[in-house]
Amino acid sequence: MKTYVAVSGGADSTATALLLWERDVEFELCFADTGAELPEVYWLLPRLAKTVGKPFHVVSGGGFFQKLVSRGFLLPGPRVRYCTGELKQQPQDRFYRAMGIDEIAVGIRADEPRRLRGDRAGLHYTYPLADTGMDKIAVKALCAKHDMLNPLYEWRNSVSCFCCFFQPLRDWRGLWRHHPTLFTVAEEWERQSLVVSGFGWRSDKWTLEKIRLREQCQGKLDLWPDVVEETEEPCLICTI
Repeated sequence: MKTYVAVSGGADSTATALLLWERDVEFELCFADTGAELPEVYWLLPRLAKTVGKPFHVVSGGGFFQKLVSRGFLLPGPRVRYCTGELKQQPQDRFYRAMGIDEIAVGIRADEPRRLRGDRAGLHYTYPLADTGMDKIAVKALCAKHDMLNPLYEWRNSVSCFCCFFQPLRDWRGLWRHHPTLFTVAEEWERQSLVVSGFGWRSDKWTLEKIRLREQCQGKLDLWPDVVEETEEPCLICTI
């Protein structure tokens, strides 16, 4: 039986690969590159592949920027989530079917049972973390054990595209502090989208321009105490 682990650079998918490796299970790694990944993802995944000594495949459905331009700079959002399907799920599914894969190991933990799903479109999914009873603490401990915990977790809630519309305000603030160039790219894309469609990355008053301007003044005065953080979770496929 041929097994593939769908990896994103996040702790859950990394721990899935490490768990199967410790159990001497034969598998290969598959990563769907959206073209909007954070640099830490491109740094960690080759290290993971080398550590477990498994083949590493990268698939693509076209870059995020290409999709964005083809839609006249209409940003993805909760009601128009073309990024997840076209840049993550579809290219992975095409690869799995072309390779004749028997099963796909997905990084879903035991403490998130509502995210478990059955087989889909002829593809068989397994959940090693959930089956083993591993929760978020255990997952991060396994990654840390092998020095494979993505440093993004030091300032970011999850590992997804740098411009993910699901990320909370604190992650946008972190992006400005740690990767200001990527922040300004997302800001420019938002500016274009606001002109043509009126849609920004966020549904509230906080455009990226406003976030940047407040962050630039942060050293002079604490300007964030009145802001309530969101609790909405990102897409499953983008964070496993």
